[in-house]
Amino acid sequence: MKGIVFVLHGRRDRIAKSNFEAVAQLAPVLKKANLPYRIGLLEGEHQTLETALTELLEAGVDDFTLVPLLLFAATHVNQDLPKRTREILGETGEVAVTVLAPLGTTEAIYQELKTRLATGLAAHPESSGILLPHGTPHYPEPDAELQQIVSRMSQELQRQIVGVNYIGANGYQDFLTAHQTESFVIQPFFLTHGHLVEKISHWIAKNHPAAVMLPTLEDSPVLVQALTERLVTAGCIPS
Repeated sequence: MKGIVFVLHGRRDRIAKSNFEAVAQLAPVLKKANLPYRIGLLEGEHQTLETALTELLEAGVDDFTLVPLLLFAATHVNQDLPKRTREILGETGEVAVTVLAPLGTTEAIYQELKTRLATGLAAHPESSGILLPHGTPHYPEPDAELQQIVSRMSQELQRQIVGVNYIGANGYQDFLTAHQTESFVIQPFFLTHGHLVEKISHWIAKNHPAAVMLPTLEDSPVLVQALTERLVTAGCIPS
């Protein structure tokens, strides 16, 4: 039997309610497709990934599809998720596991980010655009994907869109410090508005006060669209 685990980052201090609501909106489609599902959090002590896997395993699921509600494949996707999954499901070959790609490269999220920056840049025609995700110092792929996104967006909008990161390659502080006289509309490329986005916003307000900060994707309906896109592409649900 097939089953779905939606893998959320989770936080020790606060869980983004809208991320849970995005999954809940898919419940009728999953029920119609006879796909039991659980939510598994990578951080925190409640509703953990291990609990989600164990509950589905006990319900008879032997073909798991893991759907990361994350943006890019860094340590959580490449290390934590496989390791913790193996610890629960083992490596006997009796259980199949498929891990779908994170959501950052979905067409749904691309179009949402493009629309937001187009609107922001129309209101600030002297500015350039910035996409600013978390980033990672451990894997080159997330930044490579980010640069592909901003390259395409720059061409389609006919405006300069720059990809910088909170950590890792192309750091946002170095970039903004080197471009003090320029103005920017900045789209935080985050699924939740947590302490990191607050930290980034505070630094930018202090060091580059002319910059315009847009909201994160936390309360956007695009999360449902991106999840649907991944599940349709994987053949889990009909288009």
